[in-house]
Amino acid sequence: MYRNTINFNKYQLPETFTVTLSGIDYEAKIWYNNVNDRLYITLRDENGEDLITSEKLVAGERLFAGVNDENLPREDLVMIDETGKSTVVNFANVNQDIWITEDDTFPGELDPGNTDEGIFNPDGDESNIDFDADETDEPDDDDLDELDDLDLVQSEGDGG
Repeated sequence: MYRNTINFNKYQLPETFTVTLSGIDYEAKIWYNNVNDRLYITLRDENGEDLITSEKLVAGERLFAGVNDENLPREDLVMIDETGKSTVVNFANVNQDIWITEDDTFPGELDPGNTDEGIFNPDGDESNIDFDADETDEPDDDDLDELDDLDLVQSEGDGG
């Protein structure tokens, strides 16, 4: 895995540990519900105040996405399986196939439509995608020559 991960020992759940995010030491508690085979996280700030309680870990979704709180870490924490096999988070696959990761990829990196017309757009900002100063969308002499060659080949193929 090439991303930073938040590791915990799933065999010692519930586990409470300190994790540094956005330069702040948070206290995280991961616990397991064996009835529904799901894992949950509680996050406390440096003063021990609950910021998030019992949020379910969901594959591919950003943790704390529905909460607007300036005290939460700025990093996007996502349950990611880089192999793409896991669609749920459960005891069997957590910290084996799927991990809590700091998703520091740039927007659109995994978007299959991000390379439309062969343009690689790593930051997703379409305003900077443009022609170089010496390029235009007008055909140049080389383009016209290729079209003339195509017309010649097509006319020779017609027997005329």
